[in-house]
Amino acid sequence: MLLDEECKDCLFNSQLKKVERDQSDKTKVAEFSQGVKKLCKNPPADYCAPLLMRDIDRLHRKIFGAGIDYSREKRLFNGKLLENENGIYQKVSNSDDPVKEAVKLAMASNYIDFARLSDLDGRAVDYVLQSAERAEPGAAAFGLFKQRLKTARTLCVLHDNCGEIVLDKILIRVLKNLYPALSVTSVVRGEPIINDVTADDADFIGLGQYARVIQNGSGVPGTYLKEVSAQTLQVLKTSDIIISKGLGNLETLYGEGYSIFYTFTCKCEHISKRFNLPLWSAGFVTEEKL
Repeated sequence: MLLDEECKDCLFNSQLKKVERDQSDKTKVAEFSQGVKKLCKNPPADYCAPLLMRDIDRLHRKIFGAGIDYSREKRLFNGKLLENENGIYQKVSNSDDPVKEAVKLAMASNYIDFARLSDLDGRAVDYVLQSAERAEPGAAAFGLFKQRLKTARTLCVLHDNCGEIVLDKILIRVLKNLYPALSVTSVVRGEPIINDVTADDADFIGLGQYARVIQNGSGVPGTYLKEVSAQTLQVLKTSDIIISKGLGNLETLYGEGYSIFYTFTCKCEHISKRFNLPLWSAGFVTEEKL
């Protein structure tokens, strides 16, 4: 999906707020601000939002010597959701439709996104859990998902953000329990970028107990096919089911010829219009390859 004007303003504002809070050198902050304005003003014509975010982080590395640090936010959200994991899992497992309830959590969990919302705090966890109760996956997409699960042997999950990954783990646990023959591969980012999930985050939450965890070989906050590893491409080509989490993966993969189930929170006007969903609602849609 090509870069939208809304994305430029959003990325500029959210990342500048973060850097202004974390950095005390006003000269460097001003240099960063001017650099980000320049990046947002003249991006390449074929750019999408995740590529612009990658360039913003590279600029931060050049000026400050390291990428924009989201380690505190990761500890907070991964830790808070881990504390609640088993209780949530039991509630989902005891529901009338555990798959649907787990999907609803995965949909709503994409709210935890510091590229879009720079001021999130621990209260966002309660918001996510409440939003999940109201979420409703698209009937056609969810029906097809349940149908595919009956015969699928391999599942690929393309993860997105911190905290969110704990609820992804619950979805994987539910699916593995109901479909024990299902082999799951979890794909995380190859390098730290914003609050996106890395191998360290996956290890911290114990994801490897339920899935094979691989890195995608890229520092783009999405699944940018031109830069991901051969291993990631092979998993995408051979998996019976692919679940894509979040807007970064959606914006880099939609229209690229894969059959994918996309779960995300609709945080942008252009996404809302594209999928005919209310702003800030949670979505579960599918794209079938031709």
